[in-house]
Amino acid sequence: MNTLYCACCGRPFRRSSSRGPAPLYCSRDCRRQIAVRRRVWASRQPAEWTAAATSAPILPAGAGPYPQTGMVWERVSA
Repeated sequence: MNTLYCACCGRPFRRSSSRGPAPLYCSRDCRRQIAVRRRVWASRQPAEWTAAATSAPILPAGAGPYPQTGMVWERVSA
């Protein structure tokens, strides 16, 4: 399989050589973009990670702390 898809932009590209591991990115620009993203993700504070991971899920009004399992949907005439 010589056609691969870039892990950065998703564009298909052809593998130039069958030797070695398969490349993840289609261009030098995509490799640089992922390197920038990694640096930004690594620089985020651990408090930001835990705040994002522990935020309460958004539920509809009146659903209470747990979503209802036996909801009955009624058709509304327009």
